[in-house]
Order: sequence, then structure tokens, then C-alpha cells
Amino acid sequence: MSPQDLFNRGLLEDGHRPDEARRWYLLAVESGHPAAAQRAAFNLALIEDESGHLDEARHWYGRAATPRAMFNLGVLEDCCGNTDAARRWYSKAIESGHAEAAPRAMFNLGLLEDREGRSARARAHFRMAAGSGHEEAAARANERLA
Repeated sequence: MSPQDLFNRGLLEDGHRPDEARRWYLLAVESGHPAAAQRAAFNLALIEDESGHLDEARHWYGRAATPRAMFNLGVLEDCCGNTDAARRWYSKAIESGHAEAAPRAMFNLGLLEDREGRSARARAHFRMAAGSGHEEAAARANERLA
């Protein structure tokens, strides 16, 4: 079975049979195929994150190493109170320039800075998100700037 087929089998099981999805995603990761392994690692991270297995989620997000994984790692660390790690992952997502992950990370980093009393930094991130062209992030950032 090809690495893409392994990944696709994981997709078929995802959402209703997480243990089976995990099995197929692990096989796709173990295949070493760059694209299939990366997508499978990201999906494994999502399963583990949703299941509350945060250490496993961190591992798989790290293996995926995509801008979306970086953003999700930022959210995970932020929710766990690990603000330095969250800041680092949000910054990496922003640096990626990814059309979806970067603007959302800009907004979330603004929220983090605001919670920590760094209003000037927060406003700078909200302005970046507002100017990003990302519909949701820009709208939410504009609300914060108003």
C-alpha cells in the first residue's frame, strides 16, 4: 500500500474510529514519504489534542512542522499557560507567512500580549492581523483596535 493510501485509510477512520485512524496515520508516518508523513503527523496531533493527550499532540505537531501545526502548538501552549512557548510558536507561524496560520497567530499573539499587560505589543499584533487580509483575523483584530 502506498504512503498516500495509508494516509487516506486514516482519513476514512478519522472522526469515528480514532484508534484505527492512529494506526493508519502511524504507518504513513513510518513510510518516510515526505508529504504523506507530514500530513499524517498533523492529523495524529489533532487526534491526540482532541483526546487531551497533550504531550503526544506536542510531539506530532512538532513532527508535522507545518505553519498550521506551529499555530496549533501556540494555542496548545497558550491554553496550558506556557506563554513563552506559545509566543515562540505563534511567532514561527507568523514568520511562515502562511495565508491562514500567520494572521490567526498575529491575532492570538495580540491576545497573549494583552493578557500580559503589554498593550503596545498587543496593538501592534492586532494591527498586523487587521492588515493581513484574512477575513476572520482582520475582523476580530479590528474589534480589539476599536
